[in-house]
Amino acid sequence: MKTITKRLSLATLCSAAVLLAACGSDDQTVGQKVDSAISESRVQMNEAKDKVAEAGDTVERKAESAGDFIERKADAAGRTVSGALSDAGQVVEDAAITTAVKAELIRADDVDALKIDVDTRDGEVTLSGTAPSDAAREKAESLAEKVDGVKEVHNKLALATQ
Repeated sequence: MKTITKRLSLATLCSAAVLLAACGSDDQTVGQKVDSAISESRVQMNEAKDKVAEAGDTVERKAESAGDFIERKADAAGRTVSGALSDAGQVVEDAAITTAVKAELIRADDVDALKIDVDTRDGEVTLSGTAPSDAAREKAESLAEKVDGVKEVHNKLALATQ
């Protein structure tokens, strides 16, 4: 019951305030006051619309900036991955060359393949270890040069001392 009385009292006070405002001494009729309130509302709505449009433009610029940032980072990541794949590809290619050179050395009768180390980097083969003779040393180099993918051979084979 008290709640209903409070609500009725509040409604009565609000109505009285509206009537007093409408009957003020500023020589405006109620219709003029309503028109003025509508006009003021329109101005405020237009200002709010402009602010929303401005905020939308700001969001659009920020989104474009974020998109550009993401695109730059994705490009950089792509280049890094591409470089890593290229490096990995070169390692695999070098391993294949090393294996092929070692196989050629094993097939040769006059070369002791177990005493020759073969290292490959970027297609350049380095032979190290020992060879029993100058002929075996030259034969090892010749075999390595014939393998596909070999760009250059560095013959560091030493002659074995008897």
